[in-house]
Amino acid sequence: MQLIDAHCHLESPDFAACLPEVIAEAEAVGVRRMVTAACNPDQWSRSRAIAGAHPQVSFALGVHPWFAHRAYLPKLFDLDTTGAVAIGEIGLDATVESPTMAVQMEIFEAQLCLARSCDLPVIVHCRRAFDELLQVMKGVGPLPRGGVMHAFSGSVELALDLTRRGFLISMGRSLTYRPSRKRRVLLEKIFPDYLLLETDSPDMPPAGLEKPNVPANLRHVLRGAAALLGESEERVAQVTRFNTEEVFRLAP
Repeated sequence: MQLIDAHCHLESPDFAACLPEVIAEAEAVGVRRMVTAACNPDQWSRSRAIAGAHPQVSFALGVHPWFAHRAYLPKLFDLDTTGAVAIGEIGLDATVESPTMAVQMEIFEAQLCLARSCDLPVIVHCRRAFDELLQVMKGVGPLPRGGVMHAFSGSVELALDLTRRGFLISMGRSLTYRPSRKRRVLLEKIFPDYLLLETDSPDMPPAGLEKPNVPANLRHVLRGAAALLGESEERVAQVTRFNTEEVFRLAP
């Protein structure tokens, strides 16, 4: 069985002293590929270097909404995306007071335009700001490469709207919670064509586990998804691996 962690943060200081071990542990349990997403310009070179040193890792470059600042606009305009598989992690977050939503929307729009000009998908974070998110996306227009909505926790209707816009849905920790009808119905609507699995390491560990989260914990996410869907773990692993390879154009 081979899995891909569609979203993690190997740039984190939590992994600074143990990254080779973390990657080896993931491989040992079947997590053969990882997509690490930088969250601000200070991480971009680290993200690229990790992928360069570890063939199991692909990288994405972006400015997370928590770090949105107009001073980053020139850096985005000059960003070298060579080798990157996506622009991310980007998005909107209404649970923080600063940066303001206006600034977040401006930086988000710039990165959507960057992704389109570079022919890359996007990796999007959104918390309690889906109306604003759809507003910005509508203004920018279609994204030829689509993207991934990471750590999705919205409604079935929203998920289907996003898939029509070319997005896949990435889910992690929530799949390890006590089973719920809402999550089961959501999974049934997006499986098999639109589901990805992620850990969001080192954050968001599966239920019952401690931080730091690690990519090896993707096996717990897989187990939760398979149980909710009534599918075999092998089937879910195969489908989500294929979907991740397709959206990020990863070599099988």
